[in-house]
Amino acid sequence: MKRVLFAVAGVGILVASLSGTSMAEGPLPSLDSSELAQGPYSYMHMLLQKTILRINVATIEVRVDKQAQTRFAGLARGQAYSDALEQQLAHVAIGAERAVVQMRFKRDVSLDRWMGVVRENLEQARKAGLIDVGLERRVSQGLPEWFAPLRERGYQKSDRLVYAVSADSLRTLVISVAGQVLVDRLEREQGTRRVVLASYFAPGSDFREPLLRSLVEPNR
Repeated sequence: MKRVLFAVAGVGILVASLSGTSMAEGPLPSLDSSELAQGPYSYMHMLLQKTILRINVATIEVRVDKQAQTRFAGLARGQAYSDALEQQLAHVAIGAERAVVQMRFKRDVSLDRWMGVVRENLEQARKAGLIDVGLERRVSQGLPEWFAPLRERGYQKSDRLVYAVSADSLRTLVISVAGQVLVDRLEREQGTRRVVLASYFAPGSDFREPLLRSLVEPNR
């Protein structure tokens, strides 16, 4: 389970290590942004746990824009959760034009350990056709530089990893529990914005079913 957590964190945040990346400006992304929808069918959440010992690893929250909310509502209102509905909802989620994804760590993780697992999952992503070998190599080699602020401290309990997906960009941040912005990168390379949502809602992802079920069964 922990491996899956870092896979998603890695694929999403590491696309910000490519050429064309810049330091972001402006207010920090928020789940409560006015650009996102509010109310039913706009918000998903889950608690990620290690399977055997049920140790809390992270909480994950996702909020989408009004267009995606409308499509979710049209598909899910009055329907029981099913594999067929899950497939339809996942398609909408992956295609959302705007979304904010927030992962809040429940435990400390060293940067070296995180980078090692990310590199393994970059290889898996390349084998699945999500990235090419050139991207895999550039990201793997760039990790120590791009995440130098985390070299000594690593990820600490209650750190937040935030992705802000828009029509033409992906903004990635790491924010400490004290509110310090440790990483803030803006990526505008074509296609990279889709990687985060595809990673969360792809078939077989440990995030897909819990997140989408929370959309349909918010009081479960």
